Amino acid sequence: MKDDRPSEASATRPTEAPPAIPSAYEALIRSSRVSPHLRAALLERAEPLDPATRPRSLDARHLDVLRAALDSVIPQGPGASIDLAARLDTMMAEATGNGWRYEALPSDPDAYRVGLETLDDLALEREGRGLADLPRPARDALLQAIADGAAGMDGRSDRFTAAQMVLWFEELRSDAVRHYVAHPATMARIGYSGIANGGAGGAAFTGFSAVGIGRREDWEPRALVEGAAS
Repeated sequence: MKDDRPSEASATRPTEAPPAIPSAYEALIRSSRVSPHLRAALLERAEPLDPATRPRSLDARHLDVLRAALDSVIPQGPGASIDLAARLDTMMAEATGNGWRYEALPSDPDAYRVGLETLDDLALEREGRGLADLPRPARDALLQAIADGAAGMDGRSDRFTAAQMVLWFEELRSDAVRHYVAHPATMARIGYSGIANGGAGGAAFTGFSAVGIGRREDWEPRALVEGAAS
């Protein structure tokens, strides 16, 4: 079977158009209820990534496959979205992951490269096209097979077995969700108020007064999506 996928890395990432932070939530971030250190981190997370920045840990094909996989794992819909693939690339380049790995897998950068190459080869083997070129139903079906332990390349030393793919795909989902929920726009959508635990510390610590099921303080944000909880 001919593999006609591009092999050269592109110079830049696609332009990210991140979701806007609602004005009320941004006001909360900038209020005295949020510590200066946390405020700076949240505002930095909200900044769009520079599209002129080259990938630092993965290459262009890896990022294409990763974006396709993440579109199934965390569908963000049309319009503004968080470029989770580029953020995961930065995470690996700066070694800011969760700090541990499964014994059956190599360290994050190598695990991501091999996992993505295995994923793309499985798509080519099963569907005749790389993952980024598959329609959504075929992509979802392959990822479900991986999660179920039914897809891997057990006969190749440079690819992951089905058992390794289960572990790697679990790590991918964990990393992606962590970065997605850490974005202030997502926090605003779910009405997360945990950022507002006080100022710089000590006497400035504010905390919460109303604590209990169904109890909310007047300043706490409301979820923007039905069913989300703070």
